[in-house]
Formats: sequence, C-alpha cells, structure tokens
Amino acid sequence: MIIWKGDEKVQNKTYIVTGGTGGIGREIVRSLTGEGNTVIFTGRSNERGSEIVKELGADRSVFYQLDQSIPSDVLKFSDWISKKNYHIDGLVNNASRNSRFGILDINMEEWMNMINLVMTSTMIISQAVAKNMIKNSLKGKIVNIGAIQYISPLQSSLAYSATKGAMVSMSRSMAVDLGKYGIQVTSLIPGPIYSKDQEPPQNIDRSAATLLGRFGRMSEVVNLVKFLLSDENTFMTGNEIIIDGGRIISRKPDPEEVSSGKI
Repeated sequence: MIIWKGDEKVQNKTYIVTGGTGGIGREIVRSLTGEGNTVIFTGRSNERGSEIVKELGADRSVFYQLDQSIPSDVLKFSDWISKKNYHIDGLVNNASRNSRFGILDINMEEWMNMINLVMTSTMIISQAVAKNMIKNSLKGKIVNIGAIQYISPLQSSLAYSATKGAMVSMSRSMAVDLGKYGIQVTSLIPGPIYSKDQEPPQNIDRSAATLLGRFGRMSEVVNLVKFLLSDENTFMTGNEIIIDGGRIISRKPDPEEVSSGKI
C-alpha cells in the first residue's frame, strides 16, 4: 500500500517504527518502504515480522523482535541502534496495547507493564535515536502516537489513559531538550480509528461518535504521520495534533463496540 506519494523529500531516508507488525504501525511501515525508505520496525511476533519483511523486501525493511514491556530488552535494542551504522531520520513511537482495567481492579503487574510499554520504552528508544541524530548532524523528527483517551477516558482504562497522557508530557519535555539540535518532537493523538484490515461494517461505521459520522481509517493517520516525518514539516514541535473526526467535542456516546474495547 503506497499512501501520500509525490514528495521526494520523504524518500531515501531511514526510519524506526515501534509496534510495526500490526494495525496502524504496520501500515506506516508499508507506506514508508513503498516510497523508497528503509524502515526498522519492532514487534513481539517473529512470524509476523518475518512475513512483513518478505512482503516488503529485506533491502528496505529490517525487523527487530522486541517485547517493549521488558526494559532490559529495550535497552538491548537501544544498544543495537547505537552500534549500527544507520543514520536515523525519524522515529515513530507507536507500540502500545489496550488495557481494560479501572482504579478498583487494576493490579501492579498490569500497571507496571503498561508503564514500561508506553513510557519507559518510549524514553529509552527516543534517547538512542536522538543521540544518533545529533551524532550524524540530522535534524530529525520524532512522532509519539498517543490517544484521545488521555483527554476523554473510557471507563476501565486507567493505565492506558494515564500512560498516554504521560507520553504527551514526555513529548513536550523532549521537544524542549532537543529543539536546539533542530530535532522536532510531536504527539499525534488519534481518536476512533478502525484498525482492522477490512472496511468496517456500515452499521458500526455510522455509529461512531464523531462529528463526521464514521470511524477514521488507518490511511488517514498514516498520511499525517508521513507529513510530520517529512521535510515539509519545518516549524512544529512540542505540540499535539488531534485526528479524531471531532470526537472529543461531539458530545455523543461511544458505541458499545468502542466502550467495551472490541474496537
């Protein structure tokens, strides 16, 4: 799948995409490699990662098997980045998962797992990539994928909402630290995005609690990510870009498929 083509300034670059074996992350990897870039992507499943490399070609895609909820493994990935001769132009911190626990039933294992997955791994990988950019005199881009639940939480989503909010704060702090090197850091905040391979059933699509009356598509998020990574993005940093079809101001209730965590 090739999306948002035509800007040669985004080609022949090297990017890292975490959580790149499924959903939006996978589509970002596909689109970037489709335009002639090299993409290093992470994921827990070696089988899925290998399938994507076979699909896209080993000359343009590099898979690193990684469970980002394990800090020691993330540190090994960080060390791997520092030892490789890659010149990294951009990073997309996308790895995450749903967490359907509230304040009354969450346990410490789930809480720490989400902190490590969303916050600790983002910090470790961003640090390694930023050092790579500075060493190679690259004015690179870091895009952190958040979620509108940090603004408008669903019920029983304590750790997910809290860590996504922390990611936004982390992005601002990173932007302050890295601005003098010309490195731009942006939080991208998706709302209700249909992240399955097929188009959503019409009855579900029309029930989305957005002002536009439908779920967003993965391609719409990918297009925005690619703009934020591109040379056309020259004067934005430390800010949050919301792509939610007007969800947070719609005042409509979420459909059961969203509130229950099925989508």
